[in-house]
Amino acid sequence: MQVLDYLKYKYQAGNAHGLHSPFVYHLYTQIIEPDKRYYIFDQIEKERQHLLANKEIINVTDFGAGSKKSNSNSRSIQSIAKYSLCSERTGRFLFELVHQYKYKKIIELGTSLGISTCYLGSSTKDLQLVTIEGCPEIAKIAQSVFKTLQLDSITSIVGNIDDCLKGQLEKLESVDMVYFDANHTYNSTLKYFEMCLPYIHENTLFVFDDIYWSNEMKKAWKEISEHGSVGISIDLYDLGLCFFRKKQPKQHFTLQF
Repeated sequence: MQVLDYLKYKYQAGNAHGLHSPFVYHLYTQIIEPDKRYYIFDQIEKERQHLLANKEIINVTDFGAGSKKSNSNSRSIQSIAKYSLCSERTGRFLFELVHQYKYKKIIELGTSLGISTCYLGSSTKDLQLVTIEGCPEIAKIAQSVFKTLQLDSITSIVGNIDDCLKGQLEKLESVDMVYFDANHTYNSTLKYFEMCLPYIHENTLFVFDDIYWSNEMKKAWKEISEHGSVGISIDLYDLGLCFFRKKQPKQHFTLQF
């Protein structure tokens, strides 16, 4: 099914040609299309390689849809890094979104081993990045990565998102960006989306990871992208973007990534 989804996406995905929205044209030509590199990327990728080489076995607490690769609660750090971390391409894109739009208040749902968190939190020291991870053992490893890279603006919260998210939203009072990469089920994805909605503003961005991961995620993404509060939605296959800009007509785009 995912092969068919991907082929359909590739057939529909456009580029800068024919984009009549100045906002989306800028997003594509200045953030999606360019292959920019910053010195911090090499440092983050070095930490990824350390994780990929780490054969230590840890006990995994999983509140989400689980892993497609393993049903065991005992997994190697190496295996988690191989199957759970964002790609370098996605990481660079997350960095550029924060950098270009100057986001300051960011929440990440699902820290994993912290590579995506590092990309989100490294464009500037002047931000508040809260990342929530359910598994204490995984969070501990991620925290050591943050320390190595001296990313002091990251606040790591360990616990069930159901219990932690509301309190963190209330502390921030509003959010510029939320990265949803935790519980890949229909109910939880919709639930966290609804919980975050009261804290959005005109320039807020929600990023959803793995929108084609399962039928549940495809259903959740369809409902979210069609939600009345969403102004512009963008399907990048690996990611789904939702902007809440009310000054423009509601539009949906499928773009090459």
